[in-house]
Amino acid sequence: MSQIKTDVVVIGAGPAGYVAAIRSADLGKKVVCIEQDNLGGTCLNVGCIPSKALISAGHFMESTKHAAEMGFSVETPKLDITKLIAWKDTIVTRLTGGIGGLFKNRNIEWVKGKGVISSANKVTVETAEGTVEISCTDIIVASGSEPAPIPGFDFSDKVWSSTEGLAPKTLPKKILVIGGGVIGMELGMFYAQVGTEVTVVEFMDQLLPGTDPELVKVVQRKAKKAGIKIHLKSAAKSYTIKGDGVEVLVDVNGKEQTFDADVILLTVGRRPVTDNIGLENVGVKTDKRGFISVDAQCQTKTPHVYAVGDITTGPMLAHKGSAQGVVAAGAICRQPGIAYDCKVVPSVIFTDPEIAWTGLTEAECKEQGLDYKVGRFNFAANGRAMSIHATDGLVKVITDAKEDTILGVHMVGPNVTDLISEGSLAIETGLTAEDITLTIHPHPTLSEVFMEACEDVHSMSPHVMAKK
Repeated sequence: MSQIKTDVVVIGAGPAGYVAAIRSADLGKKVVCIEQDNLGGTCLNVGCIPSKALISAGHFMESTKHAAEMGFSVETPKLDITKLIAWKDTIVTRLTGGIGGLFKNRNIEWVKGKGVISSANKVTVETAEGTVEISCTDIIVASGSEPAPIPGFDFSDKVWSSTEGLAPKTLPKKILVIGGGVIGMELGMFYAQVGTEVTVVEFMDQLLPGTDPELVKVVQRKAKKAGIKIHLKSAAKSYTIKGDGVEVLVDVNGKEQTFDADVILLTVGRRPVTDNIGLENVGVKTDKRGFISVDAQCQTKTPHVYAVGDITTGPMLAHKGSAQGVVAAGAICRQPGIAYDCKVVPSVIFTDPEIAWTGLTEAECKEQGLDYKVGRFNFAANGRAMSIHATDGLVKVITDAKEDTILGVHMVGPNVTDLISEGSLAIETGLTAEDITLTIHPHPTLSEVFMEACEDVHSMSPHVMAKK
């Protein structure tokens, strides 16, 4: 058994873990990071990054449909799925290799294997070369999450998780998506854009549960236009192999129906990876769903043991994990005033069109009994949106009726996953709708839609028909 002595051990090298490791090293600590797979975790290898690469390819296919309107004569593109996956993999390799370079630059040691916490200052790792015992002062757990299964649908060559959905060897002609949430709709719309017949089965009464219904309607309309068949209030019960494909039994609004497909894409959510990593050895408990509670410094109830990312309560988002990684490292290094105290964590969905939001929803405002106002502006009235043939969608701004401070921003439309950051900054800094309207936005840009929505809060948008 080989032994290593260090200051900080980070378990997991996803967006939460590798950021925590790098920040700890930048603050003067000797760091060891444990990761059994590739650096970058789920996000860089089989999640955020590869999915956006495929989605970008789907958008390209979709854009060619409008070529004739712009005066171009273009033959229908033919997809080579093998080359597409290879291109996607080059992006992943470049980014994960970049993390390796950042580690080397800071003398962070990567131990490849499965780490198990032995005590509050010791972690044991099973590697290909044997067991490694690492002694340390502080531990940051960033073990991430994994696709959640459902009874009767174990992952296989016919039941794909998002991982298999991002690396098909051949393009399925028909795919049944179980779960119309973020992952299901992002990948479902990609497959529809590249020619696959897609059916989505969602248990709840709307797609993208938890998202403002006003935004969802825009995406659902576009999905149906793309040929996606959507069944709400529906539950997949079982499946059988039928030839080279599958036959899936689904309860659709209380009536049983069967659907044929080449494969099933199961995307009902993700679950934290907190089992079998030794948390019980240091008295760290999880809730019934497997999440760990932490304080404002991302420390568990056990001193010197921190937790960040998908394993902590709150949204499973890479940017939330990275923010927590910075906080945990700062707390370990005794940075004064360091805390995870953000007002908002923005959410983004890369459907077609994109969805993004930050802050309170209208429903939450009503539940809290807040007196609020709403302003809206459509991308259909924006010159830049017209010029890129992307006029579906709107921006909705929610403000405090008396103070005018921005409480929530909700967007659906082109590039809103980039535009939402202005909304988050506005809420974090306590800006008002008037502050945004008095900030000159460049023309012609998509960012003007946010400004116009803020103008509409006071019924003062110069590009909206006046109410008489």
